[in-house]
Formats: sequence, structure tokens, C-alpha cells
Amino acid sequence: MRDYIVLAIILGSVPAAFINPFFGVLMWTWVAYFNPHRFTWGVAYNFPVALVLAVPTLAGTLFTRKRNSNVFTRETVLLLLLWVWFGVTLFHATLVPILSMHVEDGKAQLIVITKILLMTGFTVLLTNSQQRLRLLMLVTVFSFGALAVKGALFGMRTAGDFRVWGPPDSFVADNNDLGLAMNIALPLMFFMASQESNRKIRFLLRVCFFASVLVVLLTYSRGALLGLTTVLVVIVVKARHKFLGGAVLLLAGMLVLAYAPVRWQDRMDTLVAGKVDESGQQRLVSWKFAWNVAQAFPLTGGGLGCFTPEMFARYSKEELPGGALSSGPHSIYFQIIGEQGFVGFFIFLSLVGACVLSLRKMRKLVQNSPPLQWIAPYADGLEGGFYAFLVSGAFLGRAYFDLFYQLVACTIILKILYRTELGKWMTQPREEASAEPVEMEEVPAY
Repeated sequence: MRDYIVLAIILGSVPAAFINPFFGVLMWTWVAYFNPHRFTWGVAYNFPVALVLAVPTLAGTLFTRKRNSNVFTRETVLLLLLWVWFGVTLFHATLVPILSMHVEDGKAQLIVITKILLMTGFTVLLTNSQQRLRLLMLVTVFSFGALAVKGALFGMRTAGDFRVWGPPDSFVADNNDLGLAMNIALPLMFFMASQESNRKIRFLLRVCFFASVLVVLLTYSRGALLGLTTVLVVIVVKARHKFLGGAVLLLAGMLVLAYAPVRWQDRMDTLVAGKVDESGQQRLVSWKFAWNVAQAFPLTGGGLGCFTPEMFARYSKEELPGGALSSGPHSIYFQIIGEQGFVGFFIFLSLVGACVLSLRKMRKLVQNSPPLQWIAPYADGLEGGFYAFLVSGAFLGRAYFDLFYQLVACTIILKILYRTELGKWMTQPREEASAEPVEMEEVPAY
């Protein structure tokens, strides 16, 4: 029965996605994050739901007039440059015998990344208003929020003795990946709730927020715990009632330490005591391997998918624990360094840095501009999401995580809307303006 319901929703959305491609973006976002087809057991499980929604969305975009006319910002250029660089490094791998052995896997990975970045681009193109950005963010956070509520109920029913996992065969199937996604979504939930006018939606956002905090803990992921700590500190620092928020955070930490299951405490003890278990040793060996590959190919790295047994045999000076022949990158930083070289690493960090700087600058510029103050909560939420990605991602090989690229897309959208709204406001007669406009020289050169 579930299969037929999911297929009916997906197939029924196809004509709507063509007529209104932004609706297709929302549906694609829901499918990408909530993965409804992974909760079935029949034909819908492996049905190409994302492709079925993407095709009419892309086709409908050619005929719609409701789109952003100028999508080029500093972040847009850096994102395009990074995308091109993925192809350059993979092409270079075809020219080197030792690297050519993983080119086919690299091509498959590049296809997945290209699909993500294509939809990222169309998201930027079609999200041309504050209302559309709100809908996009709500679909995103409620997709993860539904998973969080489900996971929190499971955790409470089992007294936290078992790990919480994401939908199988999805980007967040692994407990560590689920923790990363929840950490990114947390600040978005919090700051959207702070400005949401609809009381029911505001209540649901807060429920999803607390459920997500619990689920991050129940993933038993040490990297996710570090990311959660970072996110909560950022929220407290940016919140209006900092002292109260700090006191609640301290109390919550004490309660977790006092009542957490023994299995959870045993796992986190390795983090607090600085012990390096087998998982930690595997990470260290993988990081050294990635560094060695980058030293051998400093400009291009080994290309996508270079963490293979053949490459480990050639460039790893240490054996992996447990007799494993290869291991994943276990870090966004070492993944980019190993696969894209120092040039790709520079572009990647420049993209993240540019996004964070733009968000901070926009928030500062709209503080005394009432018609533009709706931008501030979005900027705070997105900035917190980037911090979560940078901290939790330090222990996960998720440099190509689709949620990260949505953060970039939303940053670009926010900049476009800021420029548009500012332009409209500056052309208003002075007596109609609700406050003194931002001085032109203070407007960032976006």
C-alpha cells in the first residue's frame, strides 16, 4: 500500500512540476532529504523518484518567467569553478596509470555530484521571492524534522540503548551522516521559528528542533556530538536571551551526562579521554594517505574515488587496522585534499568562507533596515549550518553532501533577494520609507 501511495504522489506531481517548476524543486527537495520511497518494500523502493521529478522541473523552467534574472554572485562563480575542477581532476586521473584504475568509479560519482549541482542551480534560478525561500526552507527542515521525530520516538521507546539510523540507501543512512544532517538543520529550525508568524508552524519547528537534538545524541556519533555542541553554542551567542540560553544549555548538558545510557557514555569516553580506538586509528591512517596523495599530485590530487585498495597500497605508509585494504576519507577536508589537490581545497574553502562572510555582512547591513530585517534569521540559520558542516564534517567524508550545496544555494538566493529588495526600497519616495535606507556605499559589491 505504501508503494502505491508514494508512486501516486510522485507521478501526480509530474504535471504540476512542469507547469510550476518551483513546485518541482520543492518535491525534489522533499524526496532528496526525507526519502519517502525508502520507507516502502516494493516497486517504489528503487523507483527513480528524483529523476522523474527533475526532468519536468528542468523542462518547465524553460517556459517560466518567475525566476531570478541575475544569479551571478561571488559564491556562484566559486561554485561553478569547483564543479569544473571536479571534472579537471578526473580528466587528469585518466592520464596517469595508477589513477586511471578508479576513473570509472570517479565518473559515476561525478554524475551524482552533477545531478546535485544541476538541481542546486535550478533552485537558485527559481527561488525568486521571500515567500519561495520560506517554502524551500520549510520543506527542508520539516523533511529532516520528520526523521528526527521518528528517531526520537524510537529512542524514547528503547531508552536510548540503540543507535538511530537514517533511511536505508540514502545520503543519511549512516548514523554519522544523519547526525551531520541534523546538526545542519538545527540552526535553520531555531532561527526560522524565531520569525515565523504562523503559530502552528512555529510550534512544529520547535518540536522538530528538540527532537533533532535528541536524535543527534542517539546517533552515538562523536563527530556529531562535537557539531551539536558547536551549533548550540552558536545559537546561544546569537540568541536574544544569551544568559538564559547559556543556563539552559548547561543544565541540558548536565542532564545528558547524568542520565545517558551506559553504552553511550562508554563511546563518548573515548572522545573526552582522548583515546584512539580502532575507528580513530583508521581515520588517522586515511588522513595520512590523503595527504600523501596530495603531495604526489599537489595540483589535482587523485581525482574522485581515489580511496581504493590500489591507491592505499601505493601511497599509504601504514596498514589499516583490522586488515582492511582501503578506507573512506573520514573528513571533508582530507577528502577534498586527496581527491582535488590543494587547488581544489583552496576553491572549496574559499566557497565556504565567502558564504559565511556574505551572511555575516548581510545580517549587519539589515539590522537598522526594518523592511529587510526578515533576512537576518535566515542569515543566522545558514551561518550556523555552515559551522555544523565544518565541525561535524571534519570526521566524515561528505564533501559532496547535497545539503551543503543547498546551504550555498540559499546563501546565493539570499544575496539576490537582498539586492532586489534593497533596489526596490531605495527607489521608494523618502516619505514612504519606513526607516532611513542603507547608505549606498555600505551596500556590499555583490
